[in-house]
Amino acid sequence: MFSQNIDYFKEKPSSMPKTTLLLDNGYHPEYLTQPLEKVYPDIMRKIRFSPKPSKQEKT
Repeated sequence: MFSQNIDYFKEKPSSMPKTTLLLDNGYHPEYLTQPLEKVYPDIMRKIRFSPKPSKQEKT
């Protein structure tokens, strides 16, 4: 998905707020960061990871 839409992140100014990616328990940021940086080295300046809110947190 990122490889196909990487132009969005390359063109996004660093001065804009970071894009938040919600991750469920099956994904861990430390395992995603390195492959994403291979596609686009500055990606972590433009995105951040956040855990998916639980059902209790949503209410």
